Amino acid sequence: MTNPRYISTRGQAPALGFEDVLLAGLARDGGLYVPEIWPQFSADDIRAMKDLSYPALAQKIMAPFIGDAIPSADLK
Repeated sequence: MTNPRYISTRGQAPALGFEDVLLAGLARDGGLYVPEIWPQFSADDIRAMKDLSYPALAQKIMAPFIGDAIPSADLK
Protein backbone atom coordinates (compact mmCIF):
# COMPACT_ATOMS: atom_id res chain seq x y z
CA MET A 1 0.00 0.00 0.00
CA THR A 2 1.12 3.55 -0.58
CA ASN A 3 0.74 6.78 1.30
CA PRO A 4 -1.35 8.99 -0.98
CA ARG A 5 -0.75 12.72 -0.91
CA TYR A 6 -3.43 15.38 -1.16
CA ILE A 7 -3.05 18.78 -2.82
CA SER A 8 -5.10 21.95 -2.56
CA THR A 9 -7.41 22.94 -5.39
CA ARG A 10 -5.92 26.44 -5.12
CA GLY A 11 -2.34 25.15 -5.36
CA GLN A 12 -0.87 27.33 -2.61
CA ALA A 13 -0.82 24.90 0.34
CA PRO A 14 1.64 22.07 0.96
CA ALA A 15 0.74 18.53 -0.08
CA LEU A 16 -0.32 16.47 2.93
CA GLY A 17 -0.98 12.84 3.81
CA PHE A 18 -4.42 11.43 4.64
CA GLU A 19 -4.22 11.91 8.42
CA ASP A 20 -3.13 15.54 8.14
CA VAL A 21 -5.84 16.31 5.57
CA LEU A 22 -8.47 14.64 7.73
CA LEU A 23 -7.52 16.81 10.69
CA ALA A 24 -6.99 20.00 8.66
CA GLY A 25 -10.29 20.05 6.79
CA LEU A 26 -9.72 22.91 4.36
CA ALA A 27 -6.28 23.71 3.03
CA ARG A 28 -4.48 26.76 4.47
CA ASP A 29 -5.07 28.61 1.19
CA GLY A 30 -8.84 28.04 1.45
CA GLY A 31 -8.88 25.30 -1.18
CA LEU A 32 -10.16 21.77 -0.91
CA TYR A 33 -7.76 18.86 -0.64
CA VAL A 34 -7.98 16.35 -3.48
CA PRO A 35 -5.77 13.33 -4.23
CA GLU A 36 -2.55 14.16 -6.04
CA ILE A 37 -3.01 10.90 -7.99
CA TRP A 38 -6.51 9.46 -8.32
CA PRO A 39 -6.82 5.72 -7.65
CA GLN A 40 -7.92 3.74 -10.69
CA PHE A 41 -10.41 0.88 -10.74
CA SER A 42 -10.59 -1.30 -13.84
CA ALA A 43 -13.86 -2.63 -15.24
CA ASP A 44 -12.90 -6.03 -13.81
CA ASP A 45 -12.29 -4.46 -10.38
CA ILE A 46 -15.74 -2.87 -10.47
CA ARG A 47 -17.45 -6.08 -11.61
CA ALA A 48 -15.76 -7.94 -8.74
CA MET A 49 -17.31 -5.45 -6.29
CA LYS A 50 -20.93 -6.12 -7.29
CA ASP A 51 -21.55 -8.81 -4.69
CA LEU A 52 -19.74 -7.16 -1.78
CA SER A 53 -21.62 -6.03 1.30
CA TYR A 54 -21.85 -2.27 1.81
CA PRO A 55 -19.10 -2.21 4.49
CA ALA A 56 -16.78 -4.39 2.35
CA LEU A 57 -17.47 -2.20 -0.71
CA ALA A 58 -16.75 0.97 1.27
CA GLN A 59 -13.46 -0.50 2.50
CA LYS A 60 -12.44 -1.57 -1.01
CA ILE A 61 -13.14 1.89 -2.43
CA MET A 62 -11.66 3.91 0.45
CA ALA A 63 -8.46 1.88 0.94
CA PRO A 64 -6.52 3.45 -1.97
CA PHE A 65 -7.44 6.94 -0.73
CA ILE A 66 -6.31 6.18 2.83
CA GLY A 67 -3.17 4.14 2.11
CA ASP A 68 -1.24 3.00 5.18
CA ALA A 69 -2.69 5.72 7.43
CA ILE A 70 -5.33 3.31 8.75
CA PRO A 71 -4.46 -0.40 8.80
CA SER A 72 -6.80 -2.53 6.68
CA ALA A 73 -7.95 -4.52 9.72
CA ASP A 74 -8.93 -1.29 11.51
CA LEU A 75 -10.70 0.07 8.43
CA LYS A 76 -13.03 -2.93 8.49
